[in-house]
Amino acid sequence: MTPIIVALLVFAFAAAAYGAIRRHRVHGGRVDGPAAIVGWTARFLATDRAEWGQAMVGELDQYHGPARWRYALGCAAAGLGLPRRGARGRWVVVSVLGAAIAGAALVAYEFVRYPGLVTGAGTWLALATFAGVMVGFVAVTGVTTRDPRIGTAGLVAGCVVAAVWVVVGVVVLSVHSKGLVFVLLALPLMSVAVGMIATRRGSRASGLRTAVVAAVVASLVVFLVLAADTSITDGRPYDAGQLQDFASSGYPDLATYAVSDSLGTAMVLLLFMSVGNAVLGAVGAALAKPRD
Repeated sequence: MTPIIVALLVFAFAAAAYGAIRRHRVHGGRVDGPAAIVGWTARFLATDRAEWGQAMVGELDQYHGPARWRYALGCAAAGLGLPRRGARGRWVVVSVLGAAIAGAALVAYEFVRYPGLVTGAGTWLALATFAGVMVGFVAVTGVTTRDPRIGTAGLVAGCVVAAVWVVVGVVVLSVHSKGLVFVLLALPLMSVAVGMIATRRGSRASGLRTAVVAAVVASLVVFLVLAADTSITDGRPYDAGQLQDFASSGYPDLATYAVSDSLGTAMVLLLFMSVGNAVLGAVGAALAKPRD
């Protein structure tokens, strides 16, 4: 999973950087950093504040040198700090925050219940990464849901994607049917469809934001389901692979090893689903023709 996650992250950041460089390249091949910052801020403002973004971009040309950078950073700070209009946008952020807190609480409960889960510095590094991801989810949701319609659409789409992942996962674990390969292939297409549908109903920017919110929501819901299941069952039933690997794992008992294995899988899937679904949703947004 780790190479896949790294590859997706590199692909996403490379694509974003390439797009920013192409849009804001000036004479001599130099990139206009302040213009990129102000343009990014304007694109992420709510639709009812689009004129604010246009005013920011138009006023940038009046500044030169260090003042240009100060103005750009001030616009970014102001854009991130603008309050939302309407309760729906706030409700989505509160929902993601609540899910993140619930996920952190489940992980903390398991570490209190099984102190043997701490095996060294690597454990604390993994927990710090997990906490950073949760904080990042809340921050990203706050930035992308300036428009309440985007937040609502992303929340609904994310819950639908998560429900399909959970249902398919249960079926796969209980049936092991070869025909389910076609169902699993359909899972990535769902994320592509989210980006395409949202883009066709609005703009390419709204499609991208909806896909990001849906990816965050879906990964959080699936993580909560897996973490709660681990807490209830203590990682049971133990399969033959776990029984074999436990002997050389160094954990004090089989239950601790099984819980560690299950939580590790859930955390990896949290990263894989969020990054993968967001990238696939962005692909769908790029392929669809916007209504605007």
